[in-house]
Amino acid sequence: MRVAFYGRVSTDDAQDPSLSIPRQLGKCDQVLESINAKVDSTFWDVESGRKALEERGTGRRDWTAEVSVPRLGGLPELLASAKEGELDLVIVESIDRLSRMTADGTRIERELEEHDVALFAADEPLNRNATSILTRRVKQGVSEWYVRDLMERSRAGMEESVRQGWHTGGPAPYGYALEPHTHPNPKKRREGRKKHRLVLDAVKAPIVRMIFEDYVENGMGLGAICEKLNGNLDRYPPPKRNRKDENDLPQTWSKSQLHFLLRNPKYTGYNVWGRHDKRKGRPLNRPREAWTWSAEPTHEAIVPREVFEAVEQRARSNSSPVHPSRAKHYPQRRGRRAGRLYVLRGRVRCGICGRRMEGSHQKGSNWYRCLYVSRRGLAAADAAGHPRVFGIKEDVVLDALREFMAERLFGPERLQLLSDELSQATGTEDATREAEIRRLQAERKKNEQAMYRQALRLEEHDDPDHPVVKLATQRIEELSAQGEAISVALVDLP
Repeated sequence: MRVAFYGRVSTDDAQDPSLSIPRQLGKCDQVLESINAKVDSTFWDVESGRKALEERGTGRRDWTAEVSVPRLGGLPELLASAKEGELDLVIVESIDRLSRMTADGTRIERELEEHDVALFAADEPLNRNATSILTRRVKQGVSEWYVRDLMERSRAGMEESVRQGWHTGGPAPYGYALEPHTHPNPKKRREGRKKHRLVLDAVKAPIVRMIFEDYVENGMGLGAICEKLNGNLDRYPPPKRNRKDENDLPQTWSKSQLHFLLRNPKYTGYNVWGRHDKRKGRPLNRPREAWTWSAEPTHEAIVPREVFEAVEQRARSNSSPVHPSRAKHYPQRRGRRAGRLYVLRGRVRCGICGRRMEGSHQKGSNWYRCLYVSRRGLAAADAAGHPRVFGIKEDVVLDALREFMAERLFGPERLQLLSDELSQATGTEDATREAEIRRLQAERKKNEQAMYRQALRLEEHDDPDHPVVKLATQRIEELSAQGEAISVALVDLP
């Protein structure tokens, strides 16, 4: 009988895969001994049991070096092996290891049945009858209830934290700084974790107040405000660079930053949570009635709430405060013009700022132009050394692309050209050494984190004979050996 084991750990923050996966396999081995069977192949994942089946097995971190159980793949590879007729039986520690969602669990079970592969759980009787199926369905329902109940309790706890004035994660809004406080939870306090409240930033808070005044009282648009701020970056320091702005240009203000700043209700002194919905396929902004507000102000306000409401009112009418009835109406484009096609849409990037360039039709030809000025303004372009107008004709890019493909991808001399470039390359050995050093340093950091987790496990139990203590002690010895090996490898690098 060809038996496969499948294990799953929800997340590496909630559990330790190096302990959980071997423990799950050990329970399954004990059950299989009663029927004189053993596991032939092992599959496991480190991911949430609520993840959609189409996205399973796509975790970013590789745990194979830290978990002693070999990994032939995750759930997708397990189902592929069943489809190829390579398995007779799949065993899990508990049915909720497949999925925390009843619909997904039964879907996996049905797929295995279609390929004549039995599915058993170590905490269930090893037989298939009506009673065992009923028991499994009840357990799946309880498992899904547990997760949903936990999510509801977690959300309620987050809402209460907001009402008490605690900052709910993430960086502080521009104009504020984070004031650390001792965590009220003893366990998290031992781990060194803190809770934070918002306090005014003496330099940036007046800038936020000025932005609101310019927009609401002075009638300035986002472009005009952007020009004003970027005209004196020393006086008006911009927000920290985000991931999309990882380039060598000086950081400047953008219209999108001002848009989000003007719509952040935390500047009114109230603590607000739940403004954004980050689930795939859903609108990013939740309606206001779905936000969680603190009953009273929890930190010092930068602008009155009336001013914040005026921002929304002006944005809605898109008119000057002097002439509120003079609303602007923009015609909606009814679709792409016939024959207008940008072959390299979304694939051409500015070589200066790294952002995608927009297609533009000018004088009968397609062009790609950088939107740096339209997003940040002329002052930002001058401060960053970015051209005010920067574009390239599509035919120029296509000609260069065709030439490259004809010569380097499909040309008869392509291998020789590649060989010549490799032989002329300089500094490749140094680059390889630096890359190896970075890899080993990252491995050492992960090793230290794993050691810390094991130490926390030891603190939770006083009995030296407790199974968790034994496993943690064994794992610490293994991690210590790995840490010494990494240190030796760093020293021995040429």
